[in-house]
Amino acid sequence: MATVTFVKKVSSGRDVVTQSGSGRNMFDIDEQPPDSSRRPARARPGDAGAANRAPIIAATALIAVIVGVGVVGAAGNEESTPTTPPSQTVAPFVPASTVAPPASDLTPTTTTAAITPLSQPLSRGIQSDEVRQLQDRLTELGFDPGPADGIFGLMTTQAVWAFEKLVLGTPRSEATGRVDQTTWERLMGDVAITPRRSTNGQADHTEVYLEEQVMVVFQRDEPVLISHISTGELDATGQPAEYCEEATYDTDAQGRELEEPVTKAVCALAKTPGGVFTYKRQVEGKRVSPLGGMWNPVYFNYGIAVHGAENVPLEPASHGCVRIPMHISEYFQDTISIGDRILVWNGKDEPENVSERDSLPSFDYPDPSVTTTTTTLPPETTTTTEAPTTTTPEVTTTTSTAPTTTPSETIPTTTTAVTTTTLVAPPADD
Repeated sequence: MATVTFVKKVSSGRDVVTQSGSGRNMFDIDEQPPDSSRRPARARPGDAGAANRAPIIAATALIAVIVGVGVVGAAGNEESTPTTPPSQTVAPFVPASTVAPPASDLTPTTTTAAITPLSQPLSRGIQSDEVRQLQDRLTELGFDPGPADGIFGLMTTQAVWAFEKLVLGTPRSEATGRVDQTTWERLMGDVAITPRRSTNGQADHTEVYLEEQVMVVFQRDEPVLISHISTGELDATGQPAEYCEEATYDTDAQGRELEEPVTKAVCALAKTPGGVFTYKRQVEGKRVSPLGGMWNPVYFNYGIAVHGAENVPLEPASHGCVRIPMHISEYFQDTISIGDRILVWNGKDEPENVSERDSLPSFDYPDPSVTTTTTTLPPETTTTTEAPTTTTPEVTTTTSTAPTTTPSETIPTTTTAVTTTTLVAPPADD
């Protein structure tokens, strides 16, 4: 215990009486203690007539204060503590209610501390209950890994790709599709995905991020579908790559169905332009256009559409459309409406700042490496074959009673030429 000095004031002057006792602070018994939680000071005597009683009152007060301070000191300790020598320095008292608990006893401020550690990193090919938990959490956040069957397959891998690129900020070329403890804790923690272009909860829209290769469908600013995508293929310089192919098309460059399919060899640039567009038309089933085959396409920029594809790799690989996994394309048309806006970030300009020319797709042109040959019928060819003819003079003997003899005559023979006409047939593929 600390040494306590008590001060007594009398009307004739100021006398100081020093008394040792149990206590925690030094304070004047006639003044209010600095800590309001302490015992309040006693009242000052009211008149000079009480001077004769002052020694008795003071002594009584002194005893009461000493006893009170001792009680206060004992209340702050579970066990009695020996009196502290006068020369010992004691730190100021701090109420127990204000002392912070040890760091290990602090209530977690995030959900990370409550997350069960992974038994092993999760990747494609693993089958476990932890994979099922992963799939459930991805679905809850809007990333569709397919059915929660506990099997880490391609659909789960593509959903993890999207999470890595969008939430973790992993460059698309470095996405692994693998879930380690760090990714697991981030996934199971608080995740908030908000639109880059809020509508203040007033409208539905889609945002496509070409640099991240991710698409998000927002309904009144709430993400309802987040998908890994593959857009226009890029060359070594990062520009749209040129492609040439011969295919049979049932849709023109603007996405309109043709009356009859046509086969042609064309070239174009695999360009997915940035800009602000709206969904214009959707078709159920398979369509083949100059931009390639597509499943359940929804067109938004001439022949460019969001559509299902069997091949949706980690890198851009399409002819310009926005490829999504097939299982997502089965219901994608139900998540959007014709007329909804779709904003495409090209990695350089904000969608609203893309010029009209840059927002156009690359229209196809004839493949210059294919030679077009027109076949015409050759002129008519006449072959004359002379039939072999053997002429034998016909000898006629005439017996007559007349005295006249008629010599033999040669019967003239006429030879006729036979004419044959031969036509050259055109090539079979014409």
